[in-house]
Amino acid sequence: MNRPASRTAPEAPATPSTRRPRRGFAVVASAFAFVAVAGCSSQSPLQTLVPYQPADGVAASSGPIEARDLLIVAAAKGDPGYLSGSLINTGIDTIQVAFASQEAAASNQSAGKVQLKPREQLRIETITIPNVAVAPGALTNIVMTTPTGQVMVAVPVLAPTEGSPYASLTPTDTPTPSSSTTLPVGTKTTAG
Repeated sequence: MNRPASRTAPEAPATPSTRRPRRGFAVVASAFAFVAVAGCSSQSPLQTLVPYQPADGVAASSGPIEARDLLIVAAAKGDPGYLSGSLINTGIDTIQVAFASQEAAASNQSAGKVQLKPREQLRIETITIPNVAVAPGALTNIVMTTPTGQVMVAVPVLAPTEGSPYASLTPTDTPTPSSSTTLPVGTKTTAG
């Protein structure tokens, strides 16, 4: 008798039991990728939680006086510089604020003074620092004096380059402020 030729068994179709190792690998790989990506962000703070100055100048405060966007505009080291920024009196009393370079403050000299009524916001426009100690692009110290005390502030010095918002700012000899706004009592300011 003749025997039929042996046949090779056809390959069995993939069943759930043969696919499980692939699914398991995919699940493990996905979990590993998720942990790896999450680990990267755990070491980096959210940028929305990092405080920053949304202006060219810097902020300072002394008691009820809030200073915003303080900077000096000067053409070169040793030249007179124009102090720019704004002040807010959040208190209920009239307050006088004086500014001076660090060197001038040491000898009780002032570059200029402004007076703020209660709840008044004032743009500083004409206070001149007679001799700026650093070149544009660097920081210099100024002293802000209020009845609460003195605060030293490191402010940037910017050049009045053509096309910049500071191109028209030039130092003057008259420390006269302008552009004031009186805020209603109870108004909370969020100037930045």
